[in-house]
Amino acid sequence: MATVLDWNPAVDPAEVLSVTREAIEAGRVVVLPGDCGYVALVNPAAPDAARQLAALAAGGAAPPAVLAWNAEDPQGLGLPVSTVARRLMYRAWPGPLALAVAGDPRWPTEWPAAVRDALAAGGPVRFRCPEHPVCEALVPALTLPVLVADTFRPTAEAALDLADDDGAMAVSAGELEVAGTPTVATFRGAGFEVTEPGLFAVEELEKFAARIVLFVCTGNTCRSPLAEALAKKLLADKLGCDPEELPRRGLWMLSAGVATHGGDPAADDSVTVAAEFGARLDGHESRAVNPQLLAAADDVITMTRGHAAALAARFPGVGPAPRLLCGDADLDDPIGAGTDVYRACARTILANLERLLPEWTGQ
Repeated sequence: MATVLDWNPAVDPAEVLSVTREAIEAGRVVVLPGDCGYVALVNPAAPDAARQLAALAAGGAAPPAVLAWNAEDPQGLGLPVSTVARRLMYRAWPGPLALAVAGDPRWPTEWPAAVRDALAAGGPVRFRCPEHPVCEALVPALTLPVLVADTFRPTAEAALDLADDDGAMAVSAGELEVAGTPTVATFRGAGFEVTEPGLFAVEELEKFAARIVLFVCTGNTCRSPLAEALAKKLLADKLGCDPEELPRRGLWMLSAGVATHGGDPAADDSVTVAAEFGARLDGHESRAVNPQLLAAADDVITMTRGHAAALAARFPGVGPAPRLLCGDADLDDPIGAGTDVYRACARTILANLERLLPEWTGQ
């Protein structure tokens, strides 16, 4: 008879994790709450895995995917992970998004042929990281490769009925809303296409796939906001679009400070000078550097060596190695020095941005 455990976020999940691991290792179906209703986990090496997947498919479940947490999971099957795919795995997961990676998978020998066929039936192998506190608590701690299928059922009991496994278990978080299906993005080479639209908006997907350039100064009110705004202006002119469209074009300019609590407007002189060069800073609010922002960035551009040193001391090993905007020279802080000094600072920033732009645009 199937077992149902009620989830209590206030209780240590260690016991639930232990029971979940034991069930998966024993080859039983495990049902967990996800972002499109409940999901069913299957041990691909289990003797009954092919039958379990067939029962789920017959009941209307989504094609199986490999349960994933980061880019190491596709690589573990010998599949290539492009830079864009890696960005989405980091920035968009967990979420209602399946990433299908084309290539020649290196299947584990203990996975039956029928299981391999089920995974590759739709072409590229799918990887999935459902969003729900239960999944986020349990999935990273699972050590065995596991397959996952969205059942699109609102309750654990309904998903268990679909699984057709008397020894199955479920972790119930009550009735869930089933608002749609996961978006499927398929990767071939360096690019991707949305092959099955779903809950994850295509516009957000394009934004998350963009190259993030993070400019860093002290308070994020003078130099780094100017660099961000001027970079947006130059790139928008080069690509023939509005600055707000840049993330959808693959380039996302951001800025932050190493010594700010956030929420402060740009300095008045920064706003004035930015406008003189055709850029806008009137809606800027300062942002503090944090490890999540650094880890998501593709490029970190600091104004001085001191800013780079502060990042290294505070967030060792997080994100790409910082580079100075001005090559091997510091950019002095213009704060309180008047509009002319801000104007000269902006010209220096522009000159160095012109040097970096080809790297970011590939032109």
